[in-house]
Amino acid sequence: MRPLTLGFLLGLLLTACQPQSAQVAPTFPPFPTMTPGQALVGVLPLDSVRPQIESGDLSNPATAAALANRPTPTPNLSRCPLVTGGGTLAPKPTNPDEAHRAIADYLQAGGTLTGLQRALRNEWNAIPTSGYWREEVDLTGEGTPELVIGYTAPPKVGALLVLGCYEGVYQIRYTLLDETSPDPPTLIWLGDMNNAPPAELVVARPLCVVAESCDYETFVLAWDSARGRFINLLDSALVTLKPPQVRDIDGDDVAEIVVELKERGTAATGPLRTGVNIYDWNGSQYTLSIVQLDPPRYLVQVVHEGDKLFSQLEMERAVAAYTLALSGELDLRYWFNDEPNTLVPYTLYRTMLALAYLGDVRFGDVLLEIQQRFPIADTPAEDIPTFALMAYRFAAALQAVQDLHAACVETLKVLEERPNALTLLNRYGRRSPTYAPLDLCPF
Repeated sequence: MRPLTLGFLLGLLLTACQPQSAQVAPTFPPFPTMTPGQALVGVLPLDSVRPQIESGDLSNPATAAALANRPTPTPNLSRCPLVTGGGTLAPKPTNPDEAHRAIADYLQAGGTLTGLQRALRNEWNAIPTSGYWREEVDLTGEGTPELVIGYTAPPKVGALLVLGCYEGVYQIRYTLLDETSPDPPTLIWLGDMNNAPPAELVVARPLCVVAESCDYETFVLAWDSARGRFINLLDSALVTLKPPQVRDIDGDDVAEIVVELKERGTAATGPLRTGVNIYDWNGSQYTLSIVQLDPPRYLVQVVHEGDKLFSQLEMERAVAAYTLALSGELDLRYWFNDEPNTLVPYTLYRTMLALAYLGDVRFGDVLLEIQQRFPIADTPAEDIPTFALMAYRFAAALQAVQDLHAACVETLKVLEERPNALTLLNRYGRRSPTYAPLDLCPF
């Protein structure tokens, strides 16, 4: 491959491409008062008339009051079965659903909470040290506390179970399983968080790609009486390395969800930004309201930010991020020792792509910098860094065809010669972006 000439560079600068009437509800007369002289006349349906007692004598006020206040079919949502001390917990089942049902049946038969707790511990061996037992918080607003149990369901599955009463029947209100561990999901909070009764339940369970590589998914659960079930008050998925905290950090009597980002990253996660994220109540949901991140520590973190802006076609900002990454202003570190020959040419290559999209004359300056850092004269082709080679191939193709798409088609042929290109980008852990072939030249 020959060195690029000055005429070629001028040609690139001259031929850089740029992509192209409402109904009103009826009103009703006010209900008549007891003002003398006013009467209400109307026809009542036959089935609305209560039968009189046989004597027909309603002169006794107590009798009249009793007849007027006879029980109606309105359900008593807070009534629980009578506790008799009876009932026996079934032998330990074989799956979580049967276990949940057996617990509800025991209480329905009149079993006591103390007896249930003892049976779970002694007969099922189902209460680990990480288990919990809460019976004092009303989560549905019906006047009776729910029973919240964290236990080990068969066969060694961590389980959260929420039981409540409905018309004298114990109902399973909510369940959450952790199939990766016998420990139940982590109970973070149980009580009122946002001055919007009833109380909330905050719980987190592990998400594990492999046993040694787990994140935590957090749920903020509140009872929706219209739907008759618990709903998640978070407006988006909350996945963190550790369970978050719930506390009122601004003293407004509304608890926030605080995610403290202290870990700098591991080989499994890749490099991580430290700082804090805060989710606050907006009147209907918990939403991410404050993001306070410390300055980036590694080169790849700034490059990933540039790539994110690139994917959003924020090309000017992407170029600024790439330029900052290589400027030395932030004193960034390498995550891998080979990044001077992998990530540095990649950053210059991406800068070229963004400038080509913008039709910016700085394209030639970046190409010159690539020639100075990674010269091709007297260099065997196999020794040219992969992304420097892609930069040269893109520049040559763009001069020849003056079309971004055609230049990318030619550039991506490098992947046939250098299949390690994607491996070099996708080795930064599960918390980093994952690249596909078209991401390397997306025009």
